[in-house]
Amino acid sequence: MSWYLYRLRAHRPDFAQTMTEAETATMMAHVEYWRGPSRDGRVLIYSPVADPAHSWGMAIVQADSDAELEELRAGDPAHLADVGEIDWLLLPMPVVAGVAAPTHTR
Repeated sequence: MSWYLYRLRAHRPDFAQTMTEAETATMMAHVEYWRGPSRDGRVLIYSPVADPAHSWGMAIVQADSDAELEELRAGDPAHLADVGEIDWLLLPMPVVAGVAAPTHTR
């Protein structure tokens, strides 16, 4: 298992401040969706990021492969509604609570 930064970058820089009702509903479904992987222990944390330059959110996700990450993305309501671009980056040597977590490289 490896840890990844799963990142959702909204299509509009001010998305968090200007969401339509439909976008707000999508984002609420997005938050609810991530509760499942979080309960399963596959997600360490997920949150919007207070970046004044551009709206984005993140999750720290544990996965075995890009295919597993793609499966998570495929079910994400934010992806399905195309509110932004989603990518993920390998965290090659994460430290969790002061302990280095083993990780695999691609």
